[in-house]
Amino acid sequence: MMGFRSVRIRVVTGRDEIPGLSPEEKAVHLAFRPSDKDFFSLLKACPGIELLQLPASSYEGLSKFIKMYLRSSGIYFVKGDVSGHWHDLNNYFVIPAYVVEKINELKIQGMSEDEIITEITNLRKISPDLILHFLHVSMPCPGPKKVRPNKA
Repeated sequence: MMGFRSVRIRVVTGRDEIPGLSPEEKAVHLAFRPSDKDFFSLLKACPGIELLQLPASSYEGLSKFIKMYLRSSGIYFVKGDVSGHWHDLNNYFVIPAYVVEKINELKIQGMSEDEIITEITNLRKISPDLILHFLHVSMPCPGPKKVRPNKA
């Protein structure tokens, strides 16, 4: 079995926290309704960001421009909450390694996306969009490599 690590998502509760974020942050949850300026501040503070999660109400209110800009910047953004997270105790929402391993196991077993989402949300409160992110982006499924012919 491959050794997966837990995933830490930095929870930001207000725009005043953005300038103090580490440039090393890869995953961020904005727990407030961000403006376009907040997104640009976030990208400046965390140039290597790969995943951005927003509550459903904020996600639905995003402008087409920001959605397009984030996608073109290579940032995968999802809607969802950080259920059970207490920001005053920890700045990070942690998805334990066993959950990430379980997602990969179910993928290898050939379960459908809907079946995997159902199983994982019963195991842990994680948004369906975030589960899909792990299925498609974060964890390549072990198996035979596809060989591409050289275009020489």
